[in-house]
Amino acid sequence: MGGVIVDLDMDLCVRNFKEKAGFDDIEDYLDIYHQKGFVSKFEEGTLDEEGFFSECLKHCPQSTTHADIESSFRSLLTGANPDVIRQIRELSKVCELYVLSNNNPVCTRRFMDILDEEGIRNLFGKMYFSFRMKMLKPGREIYETVIADIGHKPEEMLFVDDSTSNIRGAEVVGLRTLLYTRGTDILQAL
Repeated sequence: MGGVIVDLDMDLCVRNFKEKAGFDDIEDYLDIYHQKGFVSKFEEGTLDEEGFFSECLKHCPQSTTHADIESSFRSLLTGANPDVIRQIRELSKVCELYVLSNNNPVCTRRFMDILDEEGIRNLFGKMYFSFRMKMLKPGREIYETVIADIGHKPEEMLFVDDSTSNIRGAEVVGLRTLLYTRGTDILQAL
């Protein structure tokens, strides 16, 4: 999802956490591909939303609100990648599409807003989010669970991601893969 369907701005997110929420050591927890510490637990679903906000507030001034934290985290997702949105519309005419994302409730809400703004939410057969599944990419179990749920053979599927470790994890279970970088033509790769 992030880095493929939607554009990410880690610098903006970190700056907002520091300036709006007063969370000065946020860089110890945020990473463009795999979160750390309690933020990783939030994405894995082993820390609920209230626990996440509680942990964040331990790093912030007393005046910081949940809204400050939520808006700071949501700023990570800056909007749709127009190139990929166009490709999704085309791909949806010829194949089934699914989302598999290491994600959390806060950024998932932002992602859904972006899909609604683009009018493409309904083009995905199903969306799999790590916090709901209680597992993370690149762990083998998350891919196997998604493959079993979708019901296709792994070699009949194409997994697209912007993280080399997630790509390697998908390849271990037999998925065909495409490492996405800005400008990649997914249609041509198929």
